[in-house]
Amino acid sequence: MIETLVFDSLIAFVVGAVPVYFAVAVRRQREGKGTGPGILGAVGALVWIVVVYGSFIEPRMLEVRRYDLNIGDGGRTLTVALISDTHLGQYRHEEWLRTVVDRVDALAPDVVLIAGDVVSNAVGIGELGPLRGLKSRYGSYAVLGNWDYQAGAVDARKAIEAQGVEVLTNESVPIAADGGGVRLAGLDDVRYGKPDIDAALAEVPPGTPTILLVHNPDAAPLAESRGINLVLAGHTHAGQVRLPLVGPVPKMPIRIGQQFDKGLFYFGPTRLFITPGVGESGTRARLFNPPEISFLRITY
Repeated sequence: MIETLVFDSLIAFVVGAVPVYFAVAVRRQREGKGTGPGILGAVGALVWIVVVYGSFIEPRMLEVRRYDLNIGDGGRTLTVALISDTHLGQYRHEEWLRTVVDRVDALAPDVVLIAGDVVSNAVGIGELGPLRGLKSRYGSYAVLGNWDYQAGAVDARKAIEAQGVEVLTNESVPIAADGGGVRLAGLDDVRYGKPDIDAALAEVPPGTPTILLVHNPDAAPLAESRGINLVLAGHTHAGQVRLPLVGPVPKMPIRIGQQFDKGLFYFGPTRLFITPGVGESGTRARLFNPPEISFLRITY
């Protein structure tokens, strides 16, 4: 909460102070008491544009990005709408979730997967109604993330499942697609939960293509040790604030390495895909990193 107040105060200061500076500088110039905004004004204007864009414009620019992932040679396909980190109750609320659900439904996916941090607090737990509108061929599934645990894991799970989304905790379910089957396993959060990879894979028949849904990508090495085909995760927000040629500005809360920010990576035979998420925590901003629904066409 303190971090949020600091960032919000900084945003408010920049948004308010820069126009005031310009007004004072222009008035002093007209009165013959100064030379106008000058270089400091130009820098201030640039900072103002970046702050306003990153705080109020880009966070509303919900994108759908499509990816083709190959995890086998069986010639079968599964389309997945992957979302993560809605963080309801902090900066994002019910109307934003409704926007996300409408965009997901327009994709007509085979299955919808939610990679955790659905809520940020008790307020968010009461704002999950739009999830009931999710439409897909094989249903909707979720796992819990660290913020869901901090908000109250039991209440968060009940509220999510009350909307028709099944929460997977160290368990798996079969997903049928195009005449064949793939197994979807859900692993509990690796930091705040009690992840049990053996329990998650206990009912997976040998040789079955397997997708592991987890919030934190730190589970990837564990998945590799079990020969899982594909790991789907969120948590990183892709840094949330990114700069061209630099990448994520803040340090991401993961241990496997800061290079694992978003997109597809390889852990031996295991693929790891990290979605940037559709919400924010910490700073109320996204920069060069708009909220994203990842639409995956998985061949297996």
